[in-house]
Amino acid sequence: MEEKYAWKTMDYNWPSDEDRDAAIKRGFYNPESMVILGIDRWRDMLFVTVPRWRSGVVSTLNYISLFNTERSPKLEPYPSWDDNSLETEHTLSTVISAYRLQVDHCDRLWVVDNGLENILEKRTEILRPAIVIFDLTRHQLLRRFDLPYEQIKNNMVDTFFANIVVDCSEENCEDAHAYIADAGSFGLIVYSFKKNKSWRIEHNFFHIDPTAGAFSVDDVLFTWTDGVFGVALGHLNEDFSRDVYFHSLTGWKEFIVSNKVLQNENIANNSDLVYTEFRILGDRGPNSYSTTHVFDDSLDVIFFTQVAKHGIACWNIRTPLNEKTVPLIEQDDVALIMPIDISLDNDGFIWVVSNRMPHFIQRKMNFEDFNFRVMVAKASDLIKGTLCDLNGF
Repeated sequence: MEEKYAWKTMDYNWPSDEDRDAAIKRGFYNPESMVILGIDRWRDMLFVTVPRWRSGVVSTLNYISLFNTERSPKLEPYPSWDDNSLETEHTLSTVISAYRLQVDHCDRLWVVDNGLENILEKRTEILRPAIVIFDLTRHQLLRRFDLPYEQIKNNMVDTFFANIVVDCSEENCEDAHAYIADAGSFGLIVYSFKKNKSWRIEHNFFHIDPTAGAFSVDDVLFTWTDGVFGVALGHLNEDFSRDVYFHSLTGWKEFIVSNKVLQNENIANNSDLVYTEFRILGDRGPNSYSTTHVFDDSLDVIFFTQVAKHGIACWNIRTPLNEKTVPLIEQDDVALIMPIDISLDNDGFIWVVSNRMPHFIQRKMNFEDFNFRVMVAKASDLIKGTLCDLNGF
């Protein structure tokens, strides 16, 4: 993979130097509080998220113009400075703390907002957790949906919305569904755009593997208890059905369920009925921890982040899933320390964000070094000569 961007610390394209200096003096901006987490591309815009895990993050939802050729470009708040500010009056398009985001096939940007500030030190709920959807063709808010408190565990103390994946097609924009992974309390929120309604699904497969909780990333040892994290969508069939692949971060197994099961609220509310619809696909092998994954339907290949291996792995869905069929296809002990998010754009390019998160959480980040990177490569090039490239054999 090629490095597209890299930062030691992250900064914004401020209206003026005076505004930046004033924000630092008042404690509203601290470059060392910023860590990049989510990524997705739309046309010439690369969207990136910076969650408010510590105080001093001015804007959580941002973008970079892909015409920018600087190695360390400054972030542009999206859709505006005011919509990301904690100092101005909150609007429906305000985003407090974004973790992951996704651009759908209908030119809409979906963001799950946890609504919390400073979760690593003194967590404060600013706004109710919500799904915020923007129309990218007009750069305007399309809809805000506040998530019901009954679908949130212990008032966001246990719930941690780690990912959002949008299930729709260009031919069926209105009947879109979003799947939001609650890694903290082991559930999946399903949101229907057409009904403007959500429901929660719980399953044993959303939990952690208790034998897989000890992590080692760049010689930093720690334990995590994050459940369902990665969600990827399979081939879209003529009836708009498709397989949904998912896994927990703390674990190495991969699971599958039909989107028709997730989208049926009656089935979802019947725990006995829904349980049998979920299946285990296999085991990726020891230390194959993956934050998330993405499916390239032109290649029949799923790409996984590999946080403990500083790399990217792949699996061709036409083969059984096991340790031998999920090879590590990219590995870099510098550029890919903690690959946290991965996305696939409409041109067939894989985008990856790495952020050295264990160092950041434990306050061991060396801000004289490059800590955050965006890497990119053509998906078809990444699998050439590997077990995932069945056409090459």
